[in-house]
Amino acid sequence: MLILKQYGVTLTRIQEKDIELIRYWRNQSDIVNFMEYKNYIFPESQKKWFASIDNKLNYYFIIEFENKKIGLINVKNYDRIAGFGEGGIFIWDKNYIGSFAAVFSSLCLLNFMLLKVNVCSKSRVRILSNNDRAIHYNKLLGYKLLQDQEKEINQLYELDVKDYVLMGEKLNKAAQALADDTSLIYYGEVSEKNIDEINALLIRKTI
Repeated sequence: MLILKQYGVTLTRIQEKDIELIRYWRNQSDIVNFMEYKNYIFPESQKKWFASIDNKLNYYFIIEFENKKIGLINVKNYDRIAGFGEGGIFIWDKNYIGSFAAVFSSLCLLNFMLLKVNVCSKSRVRILSNNDRAIHYNKLLGYKLLQDQEKEINQLYELDVKDYVLMGEKLNKAAQALADDTSLIYYGEVSEKNIDEINALLIRKTI
C-alpha cells in the first residue's frame, strides 16, 4: 500500500479489490472515446492487466476528492536507464471533470515522483490528437509535444523535470492559495513492489 496526500486529494495505490471499479468506469463510452484501446474490457482481461502492472515499475492510484472516488492516475513503465515513466489520468466522475481535482492530483503525483523520489529526469504522456482538453491540461503542467509527433493519432508529450520545477512552482503556489492540506504527505508499507528509493522514503518516515 502506498498513499499520497496533498491539496485535499488522496491517491491510494490500487489493489486487486479495486479493479472491478476501474473496469466499470474504463468501459464507459465517454472514457473510451479518449483512449487508444477501445475494445470492451472483460473481467479476465482486467485481472491479467492488474497482474502485469502490480510491480515496482508501475504506480496506479485511485483519486479520492471530497470523500469520493473520482478517477485514476498513474505513472507506468518506469525506465531507470532512460530516466522517465509514462503518466496518465482519467476522471470518471462527471462532477469533477474540468475541476481543480485533476490538477491537484497531477501536482501531488508529480511532486512525489519528480521532486521527492527524485529518480526521474522527465515524464511522458500519450494523448489522442483530438483530445483538446487533455492537450491543454498537460501543456499547463509543462508537457511539450515531441518532434515528429504532429501527424500521429496518439501523440507523445514530454515534461522535463527542469521545466516542471519552473511550472510546478507557479502551479503549486496557485494550488496552495486554493486548497487546504498543502504539504505533501506520503506513507505506506515497504514492499518489493516499490523501487528502492520509495522504500527508503517510507523507512525514513517510520524512524
